[in-house]
Amino acid sequence: MDSVIFESLPGEFTFITGGGTKTAIKLSRPWQPPLPLAPEKCPFCTKPQEEIFIPGIPAGWRLLPNIFTPHRRHRLVIPSTCWDAWKLQTLGGSAAIHNALEVARLATAEDQAEMAVCIHVGQSAGQNLGHAHWHIMEVRVRKPFTFGHFSPELLVRRSETLDIFAMGARAGECLIVPNGEPPIFSADTVAKLAVELEWIINRGNKKFRSTEGWPPEFLVSVRMSADGHFRYADYCPILAVWGAPEYVFAPLEGGPVTLTWPHEITAAYLRD
Repeated sequence: MDSVIFESLPGEFTFITGGGTKTAIKLSRPWQPPLPLAPEKCPFCTKPQEEIFIPGIPAGWRLLPNIFTPHRRHRLVIPSTCWDAWKLQTLGGSAAIHNALEVARLATAEDQAEMAVCIHVGQSAGQNLGHAHWHIMEVRVRKPFTFGHFSPELLVRRSETLDIFAMGARAGECLIVPNGEPPIFSADTVAKLAVELEWIINRGNKKFRSTEGWPPEFLVSVRMSADGHFRYADYCPILAVWGAPEYVFAPLEGGPVTLTWPHEITAAYLRD
């Protein structure tokens, strides 16, 4: 393992390793389970739920409190009914992503705190209930991530206002960041972000399809600042399992997280 590369991640005291023998994309995932779909047992569909009513909420969407949580200001944004596997795998497409983020925008307008909205697709990504549900929550951070210069080799896609870069603690992970000054998390920002999220999710579903025939499990996260600006969004597919270096040594002793392949390879593969 001579050509191991250590790089700083956004944030403090965390590093990643790439290179060495970790130089090729691996798409076999025999450990990936099917999506946890069970509409007949879904509490959102079968049990009365307390709802939070806000003006302007898109039709077909609900905002619920989450009382069983350690997180502050924790709420759930859900569609009115369960989705089938492909609709969940694509988060309903651009229109549904837009509607979910619009609910989050309206719900967090007065929070004045560092906030996030995120969704998990698949059990390895943290989904334990088949009904699509976006989490809105206040995040506890030492220092909010502010992006700087990324290598051109990491660029996956550029639009008028947003860039997608291969970056993060997992192989295949991508950051969506403003390519200018961070904008207000406005209706216009939400609309543009929904287009880019749809693109990277569809791209990942196609390019990261496993040799066993499964599109990847993944997480989508969006960060908003305490003063109401859009910080970044993140697409994180689960393409490899972690071991002791990541689960134990990295958080306890500040050791490196080992990428299964470098981000430069991800970027080139997604651009292709």
